[in-house]
Amino acid sequence: MVAVLSYLACIMLWIGSTLLMIIKKNPFMVLTLFLLHLCELLTVGLKTGREFGKKDNVSIASCLCFGFLWWLPLKRQMKKETFTDEDFVRHDDDIVIHHD
Repeated sequence: MVAVLSYLACIMLWIGSTLLMIIKKNPFMVLTLFLLHLCELLTVGLKTGREFGKKDNVSIASCLCFGFLWWLPLKRQMKKETFTDEDFVRHDDDIVIHHD
């Protein structure tokens, strides 16, 4: 639910800044949002999307629209799901079922 509200807030920010650009002829907010999200895309977003198995066009669109609201949860989920070699070491007390 928090993610949905965050995405809605980001969409409202884009709409508000676009209206400001149209009505007041001031593109500062739209350009700032775009440049911030572009920097995020080039430094973190595209790499994170590739590591998570997302297509480049999905990573680009999502990062340019939502910025860190998109890639940060992916990074956190990847961190939780990361296995190391220690996860696959057998111990004496492990239960092993042999199929004949």
